[in-house]
Parts: sequence; structure tokens; C-alpha cells
Amino acid sequence: MKSTHKVLLGMTSLLVTALPISTVVACRITPEIAKTRYQSVYNNFNSEIEKNIQILKAKKQAIENEKDATKLQQLKIERQAWVKSKTPVLQELRKKVNDEYNKLKQSQSNSNQQLLKIVHTNDEHGRLKYDESKLNNYSGMQGLAEILNKNFDRDLLLSAGDLIQGLPLSDSDKGMTISKVAHKMKYDAVAIGNHEFDWGLPHMFDIEKATEGMPFLSASVFWNKRAVKENVKTKTGELAKEGEKVFTPYIVKEISPKIKAGIVGITTPDTAYTSNPKNSVHVRFEDPVTAGNKAFSELKQQGVNFIVAITHLGVNRPDTRWDAREFAKKTNEVDLILDGHSHTLVPHEEYGKIAKKTYLTQAEAYTKYLSELDIVVDAKEQKIVDIKQELRTIEYTELLGGKNNTITEIKELIDNLELKFNKENDVVVFNSPIAFKHADNVVTQTSSGDVTAWRGRVSQTNLGAFASDGIAWEFIKNNKVDSVNYSEDNVIGLINGGGLRQDIAVGNVKKLDLLGVSPFGNRITAVKVKGSTLIEAMKHGASKVFSGGYAQYSSNVKANINITKADGNNRVYELDESSLKINDKPINKEQEYVIVTNDFLLIGGDGYTMLDYTKHPNDVKHAYEGNDLLQVYIDYGKHITTNQEVKDGNLFEKRKIQDYTDIYPQNIIVNHKLNN
Repeated sequence: MKSTHKVLLGMTSLLVTALPISTVVACRITPEIAKTRYQSVYNNFNSEIEKNIQILKAKKQAIENEKDATKLQQLKIERQAWVKSKTPVLQELRKKVNDEYNKLKQSQSNSNQQLLKIVHTNDEHGRLKYDESKLNNYSGMQGLAEILNKNFDRDLLLSAGDLIQGLPLSDSDKGMTISKVAHKMKYDAVAIGNHEFDWGLPHMFDIEKATEGMPFLSASVFWNKRAVKENVKTKTGELAKEGEKVFTPYIVKEISPKIKAGIVGITTPDTAYTSNPKNSVHVRFEDPVTAGNKAFSELKQQGVNFIVAITHLGVNRPDTRWDAREFAKKTNEVDLILDGHSHTLVPHEEYGKIAKKTYLTQAEAYTKYLSELDIVVDAKEQKIVDIKQELRTIEYTELLGGKNNTITEIKELIDNLELKFNKENDVVVFNSPIAFKHADNVVTQTSSGDVTAWRGRVSQTNLGAFASDGIAWEFIKNNKVDSVNYSEDNVIGLINGGGLRQDIAVGNVKKLDLLGVSPFGNRITAVKVKGSTLIEAMKHGASKVFSGGYAQYSSNVKANINITKADGNNRVYELDESSLKINDKPINKEQEYVIVTNDFLLIGGDGYTMLDYTKHPNDVKHAYEGNDLLQVYIDYGKHITTNQEVKDGNLFEKRKIQDYTDIYPQNIIVNHKLNN
């Protein structure tokens, strides 16, 4: 968008210039006439695009249903030709929308009531490329860049966080390329999400330096005493001071002579355990409502009359203190909340207050939706008086020409990353005759309704068993000592369900496939604990059904998990301790066991604080640290696919790939219905 708006970075004196607004008005028209014209062409465009989207969906469905190869090819050709014929027509309609939008903006520049167009995404999670495969259907940053670059002027383009982590390609340079792509797309700001911490603060600061002008915002993250004690440096290279903000808290953008907008970032406190805890040991996460109200008050003192919060909080959260809807109810002055974290589609919701209303929305995740908001703000009353939303899907992207790669700078960034990535990871490591499932969505019927979630967050999976068996095998293989006999009697593997991010298909399994399963760079680690602590950890894992902390176990563990409360979204799951067995033997609370897991859990990740040996040195003993998980999965995959018969040795050493055929291993049973 063309604009001469100034942007002020909070807590700094840095001034940046945003995109200039085109002044395409041939003659002066009244705001009322301009509004009528804009609404007419916009409504006509939305009607036409929706009609064509339904036709495209029908064509895609026909292709999916067709079994005959010849007919299938013909359907694909027909679809391509049809889209090609429609794209220029729809692009011309979008151009008319854009022209009338700019005329309206020009006519309203000194009016109290003004239209703002705000476009936003959240939880992009490394989705760089357009991907229309059956289970994905997301535009990717490349696809969004194409449509935003043509006749799509706006006042703000924002992300609610978790931009940098998610898929192997993007993760291969720790989110640097996708951040540069967002910068080229002219995002005005990105919220700091929990996964912005995944590769540590120094790397995040490097990303910020490489994307100057696109600030990563958070008003709720502060340096703590440990940062001062350990001489941690800030982004600018200065020594950290306790209580100072780690990131820029907000920016101020002068939209027009009448509208001064403030954009505030808020980060979920659960970052302390939903990203690797070692990466947040130097910071303190403030309560979102407290941090938000402080920032909003500061902005009001600076003359801001429209406030947007880009929050990485989520909805329907187990801890309601950190829920975006609670934030909407309890904060003051905020007009619009663009949320992320829970990967939920939330069409705009209204929260009534005495002085004014607050609106909340979230665009799910993975660039599946691009949210386009038309908001009418009353500058004098300092409130939203009207709001309309369009959620643009991959069909919209295709019809507007988003599958094409025409932006040279963005294409080169992605191509260069992909070239390097493929060269390093395009190597077959073993062949699998079965499919490993874990990260696909399934509908689970519970006593309080159906819930859609990843398979590996509601039940034991064959991929979970493979991963847990693999790390147990690795530990025993490398810890053969005369004094202790490590075996399936005293060693278990435990992986958090959120630590396995991708399924494995039948056929050749490449290194990059396993990198997709384990993209975080975690390492195998192990601790020695008494049976009582093992039971505590397993109780915690059972309580985390429907979240990333739900535990996946090695094949020597048996247990039943039951739902004990089902009240709407408040569902409680508990471990049936009487059913718990290790290699068919009850756990001895005084006996020593080894829990083999990843370094994320051993420092309290996903709430497994009972396994943090640094905080519980008398109860938890650090026993082992080995390869990165990726290498363990490669080695174990090779081991179980060899033809060699292993007659002696432990359970994990004897297993073959055929032992993982059942997608739902029966060693762990989860009951989702209350026992009346």
C-alpha cells in the first residue's frame, strides 16, 4: 500500500516510513459517495469470488474422487484452464476494489469516522510455500505475498506470532528465511509467540536485525535477575537490566491526520514450558492483562486513539488467566485483538464494555486463512463503530494468481534455502512397509462432545511407540555396564506428543522426513528416578490429553487413562495407577527406574517439572545425554528394518518394523467416556 504514514517504535526513538497510499482521486468526492461506491464494488467482488470458489472446490472434489487415470488427467487440465480464464477477470474486479478503497481513504482523511483495512495471519509455523495437498491446503507465505502484492492496499499487515518454527525447510535455517520473506511482504509487526524462543534469544535478535523495520513485539517479556547475574546481552549488545523489556513492546502508526494507531504485542506465559525452558531462563513473563493494561495506558498518554493487540494467547486454554477471551474481557482501552497460539478459527467476536466494545479474532494457523478486516473507527469517540471480515482461503489465492512465483526477491530467498536443504537432507535412510501415524487430525468422541485434535495428543500411536522405543534402545545400547543391568524391566522411553510433528508414509523414508518428525533439534537425555517419581510423571502425562504434553510411551509400558470430568471444554483425565505396569510388572515406588526422553522435558518442558534434575537433585539424577533425536530415529529405523534376527537382548533390540503395524498400540488405553 502506498502511504506516507510514520511509525514510532515503542521505547525507542526509531522512526520508520511505511508504504505510501496512492492518491488516485481525479476529483474531490464526498465521503458518503466514496463509501457507497467502495461498498458496491467490494460486495460485488466478494460475491463473484465466493461463487467461483465454490466452483473451484467442486472441481477439486471431482479430481479427488476420480479413479480413472485418463479422466483424472483431463479433469486436472480442465481445472487449470478454467482457473486461467477466471484469474484476469477477478484480478480486474480486485483492482476496482482497490481503486475505490483509495478514493474512500482520500475522501475520509479529515473525517471523524474512517475505514481501516487490517490484514492479519497467525501461527504461520514455517509455511513458506503454497501447498494444496489434501491434508494441508494452505497458501503459504509465497502465495500470500503474490495476492497482497497486487491491488491489495491496506493500513496494517500483522502477525500474531509463531512465524519462525514449524516445517523442516523453514527450520533448516531456524526461521531466518521466512522472517525475511515476511519482511519483504511488508508486515508492519509480528508478535513474539512461544516458538519465537525455540532457538534462543540470541538467534531471535539476529532475526530482528535482519528484518529491521518489521519489529517483533512483546510488552509482557522482561529480563530477570539471572540475566543480570550471567551478564546476558540485549539485542543492542548492552548488558541486560532486571525489569527491562526484552523486546519492543509496541509501535505507533499515524494512519491519517485523525487516526493514531498503537499495536501492542503480548506473549503467553506458558512459553516458559511450551518452548524449550532453557531458552527462557533469563526472562520473566508478566501476566497478559497486567502487561496489556500498562502498554495501553502508555499509548493513550501518547495520543493514540485506536489500539490493536497482537496476542499470542489462544482461546479455550486450560489456564483461563492466559486466555485471549479473558484478556478481551479484563483489559481496558483495547479496540481489536488479533490472536494466535491455539490454532483456532475465530471469526470476529464482540465483547461489550461500558465505554466501548472490544473485538477478537484468530485466523487458525499455517496460512490456511488470510483475514481481511474492514473496520470503521470513530476518531473522536475512539472506538470501532463497524467491522466486517473476509477469511481468504487457498481457493482465493489460486483464483487471484497466487500459485505463480512472480516476486523475484521472495522466490530467490525460498529457492536458495530449498536448494541447500534438499542437498543436505534428500537421502534415504530406511524403507518402511507401514505408515506411522501421529500428527493427523482425528475426531474424538468424549462425554462432553466431539473434539478434533492430533491423533498423538489423544491416544498412543505407532509413531509414538517407535520414537519412545528408539530412545530406550539407544540408551541401553550405550550404557552396558557390569554394575547395572538396564533392560525393559527398568528403562522406559517417554516422548511428549507435541514433540512429534509429522507422520511417516509407506516407502522410502528420507532424512528430511524424519527431520519433519523431530524438527526442534532436541537431544536424547535420561534420568534415574524412584518409582514414585515415575508415577508422578506418568500422572502428569495422562492429565495432558488434548495437548502437546500428552505422553507417548515405549512398548514395555502399560496403563489405562480415564476421563473423570467432562464439562464443556473442561475435561479432566487421570491415570489409573492400578493398571500401570512396566514389562508386565507393577511399579515398585522405591525401585530405581530410568526415564529416557528429550532435553525439553528434562528442564520442565510441557510442565514435566518433576523431571528437572537441576531443581530436584535429591530425587532426579541425570543419567545420560546422547545424540540428537533425529539421528536416534534414523539409527533405530535402520535397526528394525534389517533382516537380521535378534534372539538375545532387550525388548527394544528385538523389535521389527512389523511390530508397529497397529496405528493404535494397545499398551496404553485412553477412555474418553465417563464411567457412569
